[in-house]
Amino acid sequence: MLPNFVLVGFMGCGKTTVGRRLASITGHRFVDADELIVKDQGKSISAIFSQSGEETFRQIEERIISDLVGVAGIVLSTGGGAILREANRESLKKIGIIIWLDAQPDVLFERAMRSGRRPLLQTQNPRQAFDALLAERRIIYESLADFRFDSTGIDHEEVARKVLEQAMRHQSRRPEL
Repeated sequence: MLPNFVLVGFMGCGKTTVGRRLASITGHRFVDADELIVKDQGKSISAIFSQSGEETFRQIEERIISDLVGVAGIVLSTGGGAILREANRESLKKIGIIIWLDAQPDVLFERAMRSGRRPLLQTQNPRQAFDALLAERRIIYESLADFRFDSTGIDHEEVARKVLEQAMRHQSRRPEL
């Protein structure tokens, strides 16, 4: 039986798109943590941030992620900041193999700005905010992930296939629990 797959990474790295493709390849159910939060709250992520603040958003996110511990047969796409809380990191480790999707900073920034729906980039200087957040989070992604995959210049379908191959190699090296 295939393990669960947990995709972490900075905004614009392709977690949702790659996650959907990975779910299609594996037969797993695709679960997007941000979509679960939107459904749970009945409002957009941006609305939650603007009306209730980031701390409230992170509390909701923590509850949603903890509810996924023990669920089998999923590919989970997390929000870029889900890794900020220790409780989330512990839950993610229990959910499945953690894959850090990454790309070159300029590529990530361009993709993140394309959507126009990134609350943490709604600042006077989006690039400065982006660079500061990326520097802070990279260290956490690196320490948390079972492995990193750089998707710069690779189409999403190929990324999903290669991530699956790398995850299966990683899984075969893991000692049985």
